[in-house]
Amino acid sequence: MYKPLVFLVFLFTSFVLNAGVVKGVVRDSLGQPVPYAVVGVKSSTYGVNTNLNGAYFLELKPGAYTLVFNQLGYEKQEHAVQVTDDKPVLLDVTLRTLPAMLHTVEVKAKGNRDRGKEIMKQVVARRDDYNDRVQNYKCGTYQKSSLEKVPVVGAFDKEEKSGADTASTGKKKRKRKKEKEEEQGKEAEDLQKVLTNQKLNLIETISETFYKSPGKFHENILACHDFAEAKRYYGTGGVSFNVEYGEHEIIPTQYYSENPYLLVSDAQSIDFNFYRNQLDLPALCPRPVLSPAASTAFLNYRFELLDSFLVDDKWIFKLNVLPLFKEDALFSGLIFVQEGSFAIVSVNLCINPGVLLYCKEFCVIQDYSEVSPGIFLPVRREFSYTIREGKYNIIGNTRVDHSVYEVNTILPPETFGDEVKHYEVDAFDKDSVYWVERRTIQLEEKEIEYIHKVDSIAAYYASEEYLRKEDSAFNHINIWSILLNGVGHRNRVTGNTFYVEPLIAQVIPFGVGGYRHRLGGYYNRDLHNGMLLETDGHIDYGFLNKDVRGKVGVGLTYYPLRFVRTFVRFGDYYDMVNNYASLESVFARSNWIRCREFSIAQRMEIINGLFGEVTFELSDQFPLTGMQLEVWSSQLFGSLNAPAEFNRYVKTEVRFELKYRFKQKYIIKKNRKIIIGTKFPEVRLLWRKGINGLFGSEVNFDYLEAGSMDEMKIGRFGTSSWNVLAGWFINKHNLRLLEHKYFRGSDSFLFSDPMRSFQLLGPRLSTADAYFRLNYIHHFEGVFGSKVPLANKIKITSAFGGGLLMIPSLNFYHQEFFVGLERVVRIKKQLFRFGVYAVTADNTFSKADITYKFGVSFYNSFTRRWSY
Repeated sequence: MYKPLVFLVFLFTSFVLNAGVVKGVVRDSLGQPVPYAVVGVKSSTYGVNTNLNGAYFLELKPGAYTLVFNQLGYEKQEHAVQVTDDKPVLLDVTLRTLPAMLHTVEVKAKGNRDRGKEIMKQVVARRDDYNDRVQNYKCGTYQKSSLEKVPVVGAFDKEEKSGADTASTGKKKRKRKKEKEEEQGKEAEDLQKVLTNQKLNLIETISETFYKSPGKFHENILACHDFAEAKRYYGTGGVSFNVEYGEHEIIPTQYYSENPYLLVSDAQSIDFNFYRNQLDLPALCPRPVLSPAASTAFLNYRFELLDSFLVDDKWIFKLNVLPLFKEDALFSGLIFVQEGSFAIVSVNLCINPGVLLYCKEFCVIQDYSEVSPGIFLPVRREFSYTIREGKYNIIGNTRVDHSVYEVNTILPPETFGDEVKHYEVDAFDKDSVYWVERRTIQLEEKEIEYIHKVDSIAAYYASEEYLRKEDSAFNHINIWSILLNGVGHRNRVTGNTFYVEPLIAQVIPFGVGGYRHRLGGYYNRDLHNGMLLETDGHIDYGFLNKDVRGKVGVGLTYYPLRFVRTFVRFGDYYDMVNNYASLESVFARSNWIRCREFSIAQRMEIINGLFGEVTFELSDQFPLTGMQLEVWSSQLFGSLNAPAEFNRYVKTEVRFELKYRFKQKYIIKKNRKIIIGTKFPEVRLLWRKGINGLFGSEVNFDYLEAGSMDEMKIGRFGTSSWNVLAGWFINKHNLRLLEHKYFRGSDSFLFSDPMRSFQLLGPRLSTADAYFRLNYIHHFEGVFGSKVPLANKIKITSAFGGGLLMIPSLNFYHQEFFVGLERVVRIKKQLFRFGVYAVTADNTFSKADITYKFGVSFYNSFTRRWSY
């Protein structure tokens, strides 16, 4: 106990001796918290906002100050404080409600509005000049991000607050009023408990930040301490499975472990440059947010001059920013402007809540300093937000300090390459002394205690004893493991993991030839140096035909920074003819054959963004003729159920595929490469070669396919996505039906991915000739409805798009068009976009008709992109 106590005292005194703190809680007259109230130093641009629970934490140098507490609808209050560096000043404040604000809107003098508008006109006139002055810079950055999960006050109260209490009798109403007052007093007590019992996650980084106009960043992380990850396992192992439905993808899918509620976490996401027309903030809202200093600001904002005061012999104007459209992607709050230069020296702005994806509120504070003559850059940023999750509120806060600016200097040319963030090898090994000496802000006591607690048990979490204990929970077997979850065994000390599928996955009622029982699973070996051995496979038995089928795959990733993997697969199994058929026909017997296969695939990233895969496949392919088929399948699938008729043959095929992402961005962290993505189109090239005579092969063909796809923001007018693909058989001396190019068929009611399929194409289509495919969709993301009073409340947005497919040799031309209404819904941490679409199509064989379909797309919080 002695060493931890000394360490804690050392930490605490290291912080409190260098600065002072004023902290407390702002409440209303009923004892309820006042969230996002402004707590500022009088005659200064410096201040903070209260969080959802009304709490604030204000760092100040020792001295005398007058603090101003202000929130719309409450009387402004001023309190004098004397700040010392030996202990925090506790100051709780009760704000009184303005009676006029209960039913009316405060009206400012017209002169203040006109003066505020004139000041902002000067800011807008100089906007481009201030942007052009900064060609590049280098600075030191300290960043602290925290997430606190706190119960919603009253959410766990089991008493019914409806029913008999809502009866219309006057006696019961008076009783309910009295009970409500008592509940409010109880909630105030509960709030105080919440404030002292918050669960906290904390991440700190110290870095060098490099910037190059107009928006390139590079971060060199010198030190990182992710206290939230103290219990996480950093191995590269995990569940490995082979997805056999859908278009083949050679770029590895990565699921980065960052919490999606960490909405501002890097240099790009904290770059709130208000001198730009709009701020693209994909983690916060789908549409770019219009800056109050934009060229079109006066069509969307109203500005009022609230105050003016002297700072260092220069007048500062305090302006109130009022959005004209409450549901549009706009800001509200305060902007401080320096007289003469008309430079922005501070902001305290919040985004309209109606446009936010995750948050109930999101606010940003930025203080600027004149780091070079005529150049003002942020030195302090603070982002605070609240996310509702069931009976809890997630309170997020990110604090960023910049120092030692070097502006318009000579930076090495390689600084702004494709790597946007690099973690130094020892970034995660810095000791406590390093952090104490280099933190630029004062931590709250609860944060210091939390850091000490996590640091003290970090070694235990990495110990063999703890890992075995964690593994025992994973290895525990019960009835739910057998039925639903599967049975697994993991030993993270040795890196071994195996898993057997649960009973629900073993039952295959729609198997080829009727009911089949399947036993599948995987075995992985994490070699702890980035290398990974992975296997998967299954064996299944059909009771109707008394046949045993199965396949096995073995892969080794041995150069993780280049994603180099060799994968071998072999087996005798039933395979799909079209691996991306419509859901209505994917189980039809016409889509299945028997296949004996051996294949070996070699994948790697050749250069950054250029992925290649070479696959050799030897297969013996059988038709399903002669098998007993279940009666119900013919009744269900009708004409689609007749098995494909062909003679058994041997095929030897080589596939060579390239996919290139121009200027692909990535992060290097712990000897692993994490792909961010690219803003440029992605191109793809595929060559398939059927080799006649090799190992008895009977096919002889060459197929070439090329395509490109991209997603692009069109300002504040939404997001467009397109996908173009063309292919042709340049040699088809011996081309079988199974080797044709297949297209995804259409489903009756489901709106399938419009980037890779068509909505009214029919159940099945293939070709042995050249074709051209084009798909397009545009999501307006509220560009129209945000200004329509009713539409902006229900948050319905619109989309439109279409597709084109041409097969000239068959004289087949298909074109379709669709429009839809969409709405984003959040369930826990996952966002879904539900839509209803009207689709019409016209092709060579049928005429135009209108069909209605329902679809859902999913949001990837890491790539900041929707599935469509």
